[in-house]
Amino acid sequence: MKLTSLVSRRVAIWGIGEEGAAFARLLIERGSTPVLVDDDPSTAARRASSVAGIELVIHPPETAVLRAVDVIVRSPGVSRYRPELVDASSHGVTVTTPMAMWLEDFEHAPVLAITGTKGKSTTATLAAGILRHSGSRVALVGNIGVPVTDLYGGDDADAYVVEVSSYQAAEVTVSPPVCVLTSLAPDHLDWHGGVEAYYRDKLRLLSAGPPRSLAVNAASHEAVSRTAGHPGRILYGDGGRVRAESGWVTIDDVQLVEYSGLRAPGAHNVANLCGAIAGALLLTGAAPSARAVATTIEEFAGLPSRCQTIGTKDGVEYVDDALASNPFATTASVASYPHRPMTLILGGADRGVDFASLAEAVVTRAPPPRIVVIPPDGGRIVDSLGTVGDQRRVSLSVVEAADLGDATRVAGEITPPGGVVLFSPGAPTPEGHGGFGQRSRTFRAAFEAMAPA
Repeated sequence: MKLTSLVSRRVAIWGIGEEGAAFARLLIERGSTPVLVDDDPSTAARRASSVAGIELVIHPPETAVLRAVDVIVRSPGVSRYRPELVDASSHGVTVTTPMAMWLEDFEHAPVLAITGTKGKSTTATLAAGILRHSGSRVALVGNIGVPVTDLYGGDDADAYVVEVSSYQAAEVTVSPPVCVLTSLAPDHLDWHGGVEAYYRDKLRLLSAGPPRSLAVNAASHEAVSRTAGHPGRILYGDGGRVRAESGWVTIDDVQLVEYSGLRAPGAHNVANLCGAIAGALLLTGAAPSARAVATTIEEFAGLPSRCQTIGTKDGVEYVDDALASNPFATTASVASYPHRPMTLILGGADRGVDFASLAEAVVTRAPPPRIVVIPPDGGRIVDSLGTVGDQRRVSLSVVEAADLGDATRVAGEITPPGGVVLFSPGAPTPEGHGGFGQRSRTFRAAFEAMAPA
């Protein structure tokens, strides 16, 4: 479905956040008056006041409202599996997203889409930098923060680098020219309704068709396995055309650039760099220059809340990794600080993800980290750590804190000089706690409030 087809139809937009409001403005500018729907109409009404200066009524997601339209454009936070959407679909209403529509409208544009469970934002940022330093005009948009709807009516770019979440991919009808798949591991199971649905929705970006070019992280066994039949696939990272080996990134066994200057820590970030290079290679048809990649590496200082050092006190480094909202992400972050004493702050909302792999990584790390668990749902994390610890005959130090501020203080007290306090929760932010950004701010505030010993 394309944007032009909506103007003459009855359209509802469900979810008046940044993307929903941007899409509403877009339709109003084209002469349409959409029905606005939100789970919290009063709060959404304040957001909607910025929409083209028109007074608009915000409806709750009632069956009568949703059945009365032709198309529902849902925001990413609204699960495709909500009973109200399932009901509307069964009555002939089309459900889509701004991302799905944009990808169809820009089907023939030079689009490089980045998706995966972990590493999307870093890979997208690095890819945009490489293309920009290669002389291209680049638009970096999507889940990374700038709505794709902002691109309608603007100047054409030489390359569109688009971060796509599983929430956004679930309705995609056209695969972009180039995709990079950074990883696959269970996440957002409450939204998707299970791990198989999560994988299906995530991979819809690749499977919607027609098959185009695809780069897959060779270190992600799930990603490699589930894309094995893709005709346009190359691998990167541990193997394939774009590899990291002996301190160099190579393309087709030819050394391109040394990666030692990459300040974002961890092998997973080296893989993200390889993914960015692979994406640029597939999009342009040629390897990027060593100069373009080296300049990008030099400029890239990491992204907020992604293994970002916020400071040092009493010889202890404090690292904000608040965006690590699943065990897979936290496992990679723990591996980024080998051999150093570590205190790991874990916890958040329990969305049913298995913590066994994270527990295994924690228990087998040398030395094993001290653990501080934060509420509200740290019980299964503690149980998993205990079970694996007993199996491995490793005794872990586990402390349950009252909140994140308390956890930061406790972590500082029990971490020896030369060590690292890593806030990498391995679980999503609980409802009502303002998202990962708020948890980052809380962690930073607690760090700043700590007086040196």
